[in-house]
Amino acid sequence: MRDKDVRRKQRTGWTAAIFGILFLLGVTHLSEEASAAGLYHIGVGDTLSITVWEEPKLNGVFSVLPDGMITMPLLGTFRAAGYTSESLSRHIARRMSAIFRKAPSVTVTIKGMGNNFFYISGAVGKPGVVPFTHNIRLLQAIILAGGATMAAKEDSVVLIRDNKPRTLSIEKLDQGKDLSQNVRILPQDIIIVPVKTEQIYLMGEVAGPGAYYYNKGMTVMQALIQAHGFTQFASLGSVRIIRKQKDGTKKIVHIDINHIENEKKTEAKEYLKPGDLIYVPQRMF
Repeated sequence: MRDKDVRRKQRTGWTAAIFGILFLLGVTHLSEEASAAGLYHIGVGDTLSITVWEEPKLNGVFSVLPDGMITMPLLGTFRAAGYTSESLSRHIARRMSAIFRKAPSVTVTIKGMGNNFFYISGAVGKPGVVPFTHNIRLLQAIILAGGATMAAKEDSVVLIRDNKPRTLSIEKLDQGKDLSQNVRILPQDIIIVPVKTEQIYLMGEVAGPGAYYYNKGMTVMQALIQAHGFTQFASLGSVRIIRKQKDGTKKIVHIDINHIENEKKTEAKEYLKPGDLIYVPQRMF
């Protein structure tokens, strides 16, 4: 049953993930801290207060229309989406310099934000729309979404920004390695934490027999912990790993759980591979 669920998730793909989170779209009120820091980019639905100090008659509050444009007296309609408040102030001043003898002093303040959230889907605790906060990074974003689940493929997280995907690894971040992977998140970013496609299987005298997600570097004991340990009838000295070789033959590795803590034992160093079957037989009475 678990195997079928995994295959069903695989078929959804990026498109289904993106549509799923877009379905949850909603406008969320947030702090204007990001705008003040010059990190926030104006988007559709934002409300802008524009002050032209030399010409108070031009002052007003303007909404960014669905096409990303605003309309001001004298200047007509022009694009505002994509600018920060500071860069839009300079842009408006340059446009007005063609009307006035010199560029006026212009201040743009974001009074209401309409796009200050990002989206996250896939193998996280709470997929959907997540409010954007100032200075947030990838690992924090995933934690805000409930954290990565056991099914998460942590070395293949996808960040989509301006329709351009980028693959990142939070696995390295968890290990304190390659902090460059912990990129800054911006409003409207899409984060996809994919579901693992590789599995291992546990059968016999384990509490939870079935298919489990494979993790790179997984040991026999880690797999058995996922299966909630043994039953009272397990033969701990006769555990077997059944592994299919490339040529189609099967390799059997014998494991003695009673002595697995002894690092000199070969089985203690035995790492699992995708597709491995761990069989725990019943002990003889």
